[in-house]
Amino acid sequence: MLDTRFTAPCRSVRAIFIVLASVWFLAACSLGGGDPPPPEEPTFAPGEYGGDPLPGTEALFNLAPSPRRDRIALIRERTPGVSSDPRYQLWIVNQDGSNPELISVNSHDVAWHPDGDRLAVTVATGIDFYVYTIDLETMEATQWTGGDDQRLSFPVVSHAGWFRDGERPLVFAHQKAYQQPFPRGLYVIDTRDTVTTGPLVELFEPTRLGNSDRYTIGRKYVRNEDPLSGNYARYDFTDSTWHWITDVPRDSLDFLDKPVPSPTSDVVVQARRVQNAEQLFLMNSQGENVRQITKLGGDNPQWSPDGSNVVFRRDVHRSEGARYVPFRFDLNAMQAEPLWPALPDSVPDFPDLSTQTFTSVR
Repeated sequence: MLDTRFTAPCRSVRAIFIVLASVWFLAACSLGGGDPPPPEEPTFAPGEYGGDPLPGTEALFNLAPSPRRDRIALIRERTPGVSSDPRYQLWIVNQDGSNPELISVNSHDVAWHPDGDRLAVTVATGIDFYVYTIDLETMEATQWTGGDDQRLSFPVVSHAGWFRDGERPLVFAHQKAYQQPFPRGLYVIDTRDTVTTGPLVELFEPTRLGNSDRYTIGRKYVRNEDPLSGNYARYDFTDSTWHWITDVPRDSLDFLDKPVPSPTSDVVVQARRVQNAEQLFLMNSQGENVRQITKLGGDNPQWSPDGSNVVFRRDVHRSEGARYVPFRFDLNAMQAEPLWPALPDSVPDFPDLSTQTFTSVR
C-alpha cells in the first residue's frame, strides 16, 4: 500500500489529504515513457535504499551543470578511507566526468554564475554558515555575509543562486542567533555596491530561483521558535507576495525533501520518500499536478540551466548501506540514465588532494 501520510500536497484537513493522495497515485501510474510507473506493492523493503555510503564508495551531492554545458560542479562529502582529508570538497569536472579540479572545502552548496565564470558557495565551519563567491579564473574568493561590517553580519546565511543579471545572489538567514540584528528570511545582495535588500519575506528558506527569476520556492515557517513548523511555499518577485504550495501534516514533512524550481519553466522537482525509498516527483509552482517520475529511487535533484534535465543521485545497492551513483533524468524522453556510464562505478576518479591547489575560505 502507498503510505498516504506524505504523498501529495492538498488544501484541507488530514482526511481529505489521504483521499487526494490516492487520486494522485492513480495519476502517477498513468505516466508514459521513462521509468515504468510504480507497482502497487513496495519496490524496496525497509533498509534496502539509502543510508550511509558503503566503505570505499563516493558520496557526491548538489551536482550542478554549468551554463556553458562544459563542466559540472559537485560536492564530495569526504575522501573514502582518508579521515584526515577535509570534508565537503567542492570539485569541478568536465561534462564527461574527467579532469577533476578541487576548488574549495567546507562547501555545502554551489550555484553557477550565469556567465559560467564564477560560483556562489555556502561555506560551513561547525555551526557557522557564510556566503562566498569564487572567481574561477583568478581563484579569488569574496565573502558576502558574516563579516562585522556587513548587513548580514552573523554567520547564519546561505545562498540560493544568482539572478540572471549576474549581479545579485539570492540568500537567506536560516537561524536566529542571540542578539542577531536581522531577522530570519529572504534577502538579495547587490555585488556592485554591497547593498543588501530584505527581508523580502521573513521565516523563508528558498532553494533556487524559478522560471526566469519570476519566483523562488522554499520552506516557510510560521513562527520563529522551535519546534519549527510550516510548509513549502512560493515567493513571487513580481508582486512581492508568497503562497503556500503544500499543506502536509507536520509529522510527514520529514519525508519530503526541498522542492527545486526549474530555471526556465513553471515546473518543480522534489524528492519524496514513498515505499521505503526516495523518489523524484514533478509538480507545478502552485503545488498541483504532482506526478512521480522515478521508481528505482532518486534524491538531491538539481536542474540543468536550460531546464531540459535533472541531475540527481540514486542508491543502486539495494541492500544495507548505499552505493550512490549520479543520474540524469531527461524530461523530453522521460528517462533516467547514469550521468557518467563510461566511468568505473559511474563516478569520477578523484586525484589525491596533495596534487591540488584550492581556494582557502574560513
